Amino acid sequence: MENEAKMLHHFTDVKEFENEGLQNNGIDFPELEQMLNDYILTQQKETLFFKECIIQLKQRSDGDIRTVKITYQDDDLNSDIRLWGAKKEESGEVLTMSVDAVNLVSGEVVYERSLM
Repeated sequence: MENEAKMLHHFTDVKEFENEGLQNNGIDFPELEQMLNDYILTQQKETLFFKECIIQLKQRSDGDIRTVKITYQDDDLNSDIRLWGAKKEESGEVLTMSVDAVNLVSGEVVYERSLM
């Protein structure tokens, strides 16, 4: 069915995310993992906390799309930092990658940047 999403993984424990999602290729999205390492994991560890990683497979008429959203809470910025990505499952072609920050109090997007 068009645009039906199947949940592949939902990590909420940082150790499980690091072991299953990153070390054992559970994310299966090397480009997004590189952005995670470059943009988020270089930040101060004392104020940055893993919240969740959601990996879904969306069925479309032109093929399945893997979508990944990784969320960290940044206490210095009082925001959630979200790293997003989508790629074609069969060919591995990256369709989009972006990072944004959402204010924890207002829910407003305060920063958004395309990583492609």
